[in-house]
Amino acid sequence: MRYSVWDKQIRDNFDRRQLPHQQRSFLEGLLRCLEPGAYLSEHVSTANSTVVALTRAHQALDGHAAGGQPQLGLLKRCLKTAASTVDAGLPVHQVLGGGQQATQAHDLLASLPALLTGTTSKATAATYAPQVHAHIGPIAAHIRTWVTSLWDGPVLPPDVLARARGEVAALITLEGRDPRSLHVDLIRKGSRAVHDAASITAVLWPAPRTYRVAVVVEGAHQLEHLDQLLSGARQSPLHASHPITVGAKELTAYAAAITGPAVMVDLPVTAGDPATAVARARRQISEALDQYAAGQRLVDLTVGRRAVTAAADTRLEQHNLTSASVSIARPLTTHWPVSLRPALRSAHLAARLDAPMASSVLAWSAIDSLGVESTQLELVAKACALHSIRQQLIGLYQTVTDSALNHLRSAQMRLSHDRRALAKLERAMRHTQEHAQLAARAAHTLLTERARQTREQVVSQEQAVRALEQTVTSHAAVLRRVLLGGGDNDQPLNLSSWMLDVNGWLDVLLPPRPQTVRDVLDAQAAIDALGRQAGGYAQDALTLWRARLADPKLLAGWLKDQQDVLHALLEWLYATRNSAIHRGQFTAPADAMTAHAARGVVDMLLEFLGNWHKIQYTQGVAETDALDVIGELADRKDDLADHLDQAPSCHPLNLDSVTGPGVDCWNRP
Repeated sequence: MRYSVWDKQIRDNFDRRQLPHQQRSFLEGLLRCLEPGAYLSEHVSTANSTVVALTRAHQALDGHAAGGQPQLGLLKRCLKTAASTVDAGLPVHQVLGGGQQATQAHDLLASLPALLTGTTSKATAATYAPQVHAHIGPIAAHIRTWVTSLWDGPVLPPDVLARARGEVAALITLEGRDPRSLHVDLIRKGSRAVHDAASITAVLWPAPRTYRVAVVVEGAHQLEHLDQLLSGARQSPLHASHPITVGAKELTAYAAAITGPAVMVDLPVTAGDPATAVARARRQISEALDQYAAGQRLVDLTVGRRAVTAAADTRLEQHNLTSASVSIARPLTTHWPVSLRPALRSAHLAARLDAPMASSVLAWSAIDSLGVESTQLELVAKACALHSIRQQLIGLYQTVTDSALNHLRSAQMRLSHDRRALAKLERAMRHTQEHAQLAARAAHTLLTERARQTREQVVSQEQAVRALEQTVTSHAAVLRRVLLGGGDNDQPLNLSSWMLDVNGWLDVLLPPRPQTVRDVLDAQAAIDALGRQAGGYAQDALTLWRARLADPKLLAGWLKDQQDVLHALLEWLYATRNSAIHRGQFTAPADAMTAHAARGVVDMLLEFLGNWHKIQYTQGVAETDALDVIGELADRKDDLADHLDQAPSCHPLNLDSVTGPGVDCWNRP
């Protein structure tokens, strides 16, 4: 996918600000893990977040005390995985602040499963739920202060920086901050403010303000008693002569194509940015429409895709609920695996739902349809952890190459901008030369000097950009030759991973050996050079993965960490499913993050299961049951961990088909 963080304007802003390496790495990594389309293992929804773990533990305890969901066994498992998540983050808290509070929270979570017994479990949960909740605010406050350390403090190792960035990103997401708005505020609108930790903190967590959000509801001319269901809500008919809702002109124009009845609705919402306000307003209005759908059972009431926001002393902003599109849509497989049909349907429906917990339930239905029992979640976690290696290493290739090419594009953009500035100066200089007045001659002298200085600067830039173009093109040629089968001769800078030799890319990342061939050594030198040119997050990610692949035990530890994170997530998804189905609970803290993670797990499962079945289909082999595939991959993950614990190097790793059928992922052919 194309990550918006690799935008030439972003790099240009960073370069003009002369941000040091760690500041750039922090901001780029933050924006990347907040990207809605990021790989599951790289997205904020799978970050090792202490605050998210505590929030879910509190919710589980509170739900068990109130209605018995999650049930005792599942509650204990959720608490154990939450304690494991907090424990994994303790080193970062101890380095950056809040270590004592996080340790106390971990010890409390770790002690709770033994205290929850039999008939007293509800009373015990009611007693300890407030104690768990009491840790959330102070730890969140500590994490906010980390921005100062990350911005102004000493250089941190890449693994510590990555953990800290995940905690910050999770806290931003819990606040409901819209990632696209953050992108705009941090890089474009807020580029002038990116100079100190206080300004960055203010952009990450802006002060809440009240917006009025207006939408069109289709299916009725009037929603009776709406102001009683939604405090402060107002409504106006379309084409009203004196509308009381904001953005009436804009919404009426949008609704011109609507043939049935519709009404404009607005309500006050408190949020840190307009897009977040829109999301919260849409959710509130959608939930209020449940009342009308029940009262008028044959009526279909829907919220339109256009919204208008207004706050005090700000202009109206229009927002469209958009979705991604492609020129050519391709199926998961060229046939239709019978065992995946229910999961494919559930996954599609889950992606279309606005309600987060309903989306999570449908995503769980997709997992359930694969034959996975609630006692087999560890198998799914192991299989997904194994596939995460492939996802992250392909993602690393995209990160380094995209970031390096972005550096070139930003330099070209800056040169183009300065050429236009020089042309403007030269026109002004010629214009003043035509006048004999004293002021015109003085202006001409001044403009001539400025033009001379700018011309010298542009000439110097042209030389630097040409050198950079030649350097990047030469490194790209090596990667195309070694890793992309020659690539596209008409597009020398097209380094798309579509044709990437995955095992060849792994060889480039592994430490060189005496038997390493010249092509691989050339590609290693090229990718190292591109990583240095890219700098920031890309260089840190390359350094981090080179270290993991140089030490099998580090890679084994990362695999175990991925398994633990995914296991905790799956336990929580099952608890969410039970709460929604058995208690009818469709609103909870962090439910949007949970829904994104739920869909991400299903996407990952369908990715490797679809590939498995596609290969079997082309080979004319009978289709393996989905649960058997998951079980085989879980065993393969355990075998790989055993190999890594004993091996002197990671060179035997077979990344190409690590989650493919009939392949030994350790002994490469």
